[in-house]
Amino acid sequence: MILSYTGLAAAAVALLSATTVQAGTPLNIVLPNQECGLVMFDIYGEYGYPGEYYDDYYGSLCQDPVALVSQYASLFTYCKPSEWNDSLSIMAQWCKGYGEVDLIPYTEFEANLTKEAIAALPVIESEDDLPEDSNVTAPFLMSQSWFDHARVSEHWYDYEQRIEAYYTFAGFGFWGIILVFGMVQNLIRKTIESRQGFVYADAEGSVVRPGSNGKPGVFGRAAALARKYIITPSSMPPYKQQRFLGCTIPTRAESFVVISFYIVTLILSCVNYHGQADNIFFGGNAPQIWRYMADRTGTMSYGNLPLLWIFSGRNNIFLWLTGWSFGTFNIFHRHIARIATLQGIMHSIGYTFYYFTAGYGDYYYENYDELWWTAGVVATVIMSFVVLFSFSFFRQRLYENFLIIHIVLSVLLLVFLYYHTNIFDLQYYNYPFILTCCVIWGFDRFLRLVRQVYTNMHIRAGKGFQTTKSTVTYHEAANILTIDVVPANPNLFPGPGQHYYIYQPMRFFGWENHPFTLAHWSQPATPADDLHLQFWVRPYDGWTKKLVKQCKANGGSTATIAPTLLIEGPYLAHEPLHTFDQILLVAGGSGIAGVIPYLQDYVRRIDQGAAAAGTNSKIPTRTRNVTLIWADRKEENLRFVAEGSLAGLLNRPDINVSFHLTGNAQPSAGVAAVNTAANVSSTASSSTDNVESPVTPVGEAEAEANEKSNVHDFTTEKGGVLTDVTAYKKQASAGGFRVQAGRPDVLSTVRKLAQSVHGTDSRLAVMVCGPNDLADNVRHVVAQNMETNRESISYFEESFGW
Repeated sequence: MILSYTGLAAAAVALLSATTVQAGTPLNIVLPNQECGLVMFDIYGEYGYPGEYYDDYYGSLCQDPVALVSQYASLFTYCKPSEWNDSLSIMAQWCKGYGEVDLIPYTEFEANLTKEAIAALPVIESEDDLPEDSNVTAPFLMSQSWFDHARVSEHWYDYEQRIEAYYTFAGFGFWGIILVFGMVQNLIRKTIESRQGFVYADAEGSVVRPGSNGKPGVFGRAAALARKYIITPSSMPPYKQQRFLGCTIPTRAESFVVISFYIVTLILSCVNYHGQADNIFFGGNAPQIWRYMADRTGTMSYGNLPLLWIFSGRNNIFLWLTGWSFGTFNIFHRHIARIATLQGIMHSIGYTFYYFTAGYGDYYYENYDELWWTAGVVATVIMSFVVLFSFSFFRQRLYENFLIIHIVLSVLLLVFLYYHTNIFDLQYYNYPFILTCCVIWGFDRFLRLVRQVYTNMHIRAGKGFQTTKSTVTYHEAANILTIDVVPANPNLFPGPGQHYYIYQPMRFFGWENHPFTLAHWSQPATPADDLHLQFWVRPYDGWTKKLVKQCKANGGSTATIAPTLLIEGPYLAHEPLHTFDQILLVAGGSGIAGVIPYLQDYVRRIDQGAAAAGTNSKIPTRTRNVTLIWADRKEENLRFVAEGSLAGLLNRPDINVSFHLTGNAQPSAGVAAVNTAANVSSTASSSTDNVESPVTPVGEAEAEANEKSNVHDFTTEKGGVLTDVTAYKKQASAGGFRVQAGRPDVLSTVRKLAQSVHGTDSRLAVMVCGPNDLADNVRHVVAQNMETNRESISYFEESFGW
């Protein structure tokens, strides 16, 4: 098609505006209407043009008159008029962005681009008639067949670039959908909790429950079905906290998300490759496909990096918006890392096969002298080691060093990836991906610092500048460390479900920090009083073991030291147990620290309601009864808590506590044994009889809870029937509380409490904090006993997943 002057005028306006635009679009996407312009570069860029810009690719194409007349003549002859503006635009962008020169507009050569002038140009049929690298001294027109061949090659190359960009950002779309779903779900849940989290007491003392409006609707039944069959149960019951072949097993909902991500990612990595037998860039089909696969997997791997950093931070805004646990985000983080690493490996493999199938084997080895190439190889190796060391086998055995190794390798990964793609313009890879990771990491670290400053440094009226003070006491008989922290800022809002990171900055490894659940706190009665946060820690290896040694160095069975500690937090919010009519708390060993705060919170809410007693007074909890079952191997541990934090709660009629001494230990000689069947007396429902809790003996065993609890195997099921329920059947009284020898039949208790709320408008919350097998078995039983038409029973787990 010959150039019209109307089209020339429109193209001139587009070209003038385009010359101020920087080269390229994100990931260097070339749009279909721009492809024709790049065909001009593909063909005429193969030749030399003697003159000022000789041997300068973009200098010649963008400034040399011979090259420009040839390109403009072919463009206006073979490209569609609808493509002229976009083609001229992309040519100008590439000249400015890559060659750092301006594209001389075609208006400078109008006399050479008339219909007659173009018709007079010599036509070269193919590259065979004019070998590449030839010096061209006069304009020429490519043939129609040559143009068509080059246009197809350019089209499929640009198509693959567009596809790799679209598929890369499809990963963000996938997780965006998941997160939006989580945020909507959390908003609905918070709205329902706000309606169900309180009751009214009328003049006669009767309780009026808001939100009890008869039959559940369609959405309520759908939510109940989802909770019973998807959200609560493990993908491989009873494995969840327990490892299966060394692997963490997610819930079915988490597995659905992870598996969907694998499927979507692998499909997008494998489809829509188009080869061309005589492609002008790559030759045969094989090198084309390998090159396209290598480019796509490499780009998609880069695209997963910001997601990796988003899902790994403590100060993750999506943690707050979705209400999901850190453990859930950590599961997603690990699987995104595995996909990104697999894609990085496939990127390396793809380029290896591309070089050798294209006949560039010598260049493959020579490229190791190039920084960008070697940096990419090193980055792939680093990614592989990051994933390897992230498996639970290494995390558990290298906990003290895992985080520092993980951080160092991650920083090195970003550095090497930066140099790997530094050969491209920064906006293609390093700005959208590498810089984004740095910003996310910096935001998380900045907020950590803000939290530490806010918590550990404060100016108080009448007291001046304050810093955090702490004492650590080791109770040798109970083998428990009590860390009592008085934060400099008393304006914190402690509550159940919170955990804090504790630093000891005056150590050589002062950057190390360890998460601990808030076990107890004393709220200031007046502004002048101090806030005390207390953490109970079962010492194990590493830092806690060193604290024990420091305490023992002070002498005595109960020794106290006053180290300089800093806290960071609080993290996590409490579970909405106050919205349930009945609560069952199950603890094992040091897991008691995770559930006692919920007892404190329950009593506080009841007391608030009592303080506002009167007609239609609002009581900020729906709960009427709480049952606590706690088992430990040492009587001293039971005494430590029962005679301490629980001392004022044991005689309340609305709180039922059952202590169980497991292992071979027996209640102390000073404790009178009562030969009666052990039971947990529950007044959780006025329509339900006492819930029996038979106990069984268990030998010495090691446990593996989140805090390395020394309790193991609370109960064992075979075919749904508990094994060996004869045993001691002893019950003892000690200092105002009873201790039962043997382990509790927790699963039977859960079943009976669950049945007590079936067919009523009451709801039961079951929370577990303890050994992994206990949590997994209770989770499984709770899922089995959930109703399908309403959410009558819910499972909560107090644990820190990493």
